[in-house]
Amino acid sequence: MGKPKKPSELKRLEGNRAKLGVARIKTDPRGKGRPRPPPGMSGDALELWADVVASLPEALLSRADEAALETFARAWSTYREADARIEGNGLLVATPNGDVPNPLLRIRDKALDQMHKIGGVLGLSPVARARLASNDPLGGEIDPLALLLGGDPNGAWSTAPKTRQ
Repeated sequence: MGKPKKPSELKRLEGNRAKLGVARIKTDPRGKGRPRPPPGMSGDALELWADVVASLPEALLSRADEAALETFARAWSTYREADARIEGNGLLVATPNGDVPNPLLRIRDKALDQMHKIGGVLGLSPVARARLASNDPLGGEIDPLALLLGGDPNGAWSTAPKTRQ
């Protein structure tokens, strides 16, 4: 089956990484509308859902992504609840046969796996965000190479580079 195809909108946002002209990037079929919050979702899951939708570029999500977003947000809520209960009860629980790993560990781990899978599909990883091109050539950060070579963080030289005589 191979690696999943990257959405064209992400290709445009990343810039010309494949050395293709931006004009050669084909437009993917787009879903219609913006995602709507699912009925009955509340609390932490709804807050995360809204935050994810607001955080991603507008052209990436559509109403077709509602189920994936809902599943991601509910998995995150399950993860948080299981983690809080594990904090309260500990990693081991007492049984008549002795201490055993807390069963909530499996629930938390399954929710985490689900978040990673769905997050990957939706482009919700640090790697995906790092690939997005920025209007700021330095990405809003200090350029360490410029500092090492005697320049300032914005790329201007504070002193001319020394040449060999």
